[in-house]
Amino acid sequence: MLSILTIVDHQGVPNATLIKEKFGIAAVFKNQSVAEQNSVDIAWSLLMENNFKELRAVIYNTEEERKRFRQLVVNIVLATDICDADLKKLRNSRWAKAFSGEVIKSEAQLTEARNRKATIVLEHLIQASDVAHTMQHW
Repeated sequence: MLSILTIVDHQGVPNATLIKEKFGIAAVFKNQSVAEQNSVDIAWSLLMENNFKELRAVIYNTEEERKRFRQLVVNIVLATDICDADLKKLRNSRWAKAFSGEVIKSEAQLTEARNRKATIVLEHLIQASDVAHTMQHW
């Protein structure tokens, strides 16, 4: 019986190991968030299969919504790479911008501000859950 890790092509080792041992996917993703980017690619490829057409129609209806959803998926999955200092810095700056208290002058700015807050909160929630699972034995 195949394990779920085999099915989704997760090696079960940290990115540093994938890079050090020169796994093929490390080169594909230029040694940056290797496992996370691989997971996004696999998940997106599956979602794009014809048998998920109805699901896609529920998730998004326009090209703009598709792009927004894709970016959300990428941001959330990359948030699980807690060892990348540059990603952490970027997340922290997005958090600061999202909760800066900027003055909203238009409906478009309000929508953008809400999207920014929702995205960064989701990123932090997924990151917390990713780290917290290591403490389940407690």
